[in-house]
Amino acid sequence: LSPGQLYGDILYFATEARAGWTHSDPRPLYFWGYFVGLNGLWLLVPGLLLLDSCQQLATAQRGHDRPRHKAH
Repeated sequence: LSPGQLYGDILYFATEARAGWTHSDPRPLYFWGYFVGLNGLWLLVPGLLLLDSCQQLATAQRGHDRPRHKAH
């Protein structure tokens, strides 16, 4: 789900940038505080969750790949 959220957010910002930021208020507080700051949370949270998932998967794979010693 996180990659899908990131994809949608990138499209959201990219289409607005391509339109020349015409749909956002040009005042600095609104633009940086609301538009970039609050919408940036939708990039930060899924990005962190995706990073954590990748780290956990890598740890699990290393544990699975570890050679097993046979008990005699």
